[in-house]
Amino acid sequence: MRHDEEDRRAYTFLLDPDLVERARREVGENDVVRSIEAALAAAIDYHMWVREVAAGKRDVLS
Repeated sequence: MRHDEEDRRAYTFLLDPDLVERARREVGENDVVRSIEAALAAAIDYHMWVREVAAGKRDVLS
């Protein structure tokens, strides 16, 4: 497997089917996927922020 293929490999997530269907109707399939990717990136950023604040490396408001 090439490096770029590794970066885009498939993952399985269990999502609320009613929420997914509502999102598909309201924003469309492509935006649902982009929104999920954005939410994952935000979760990673938040986790890093919490660790840095706990370690005293960042201020709570930064």
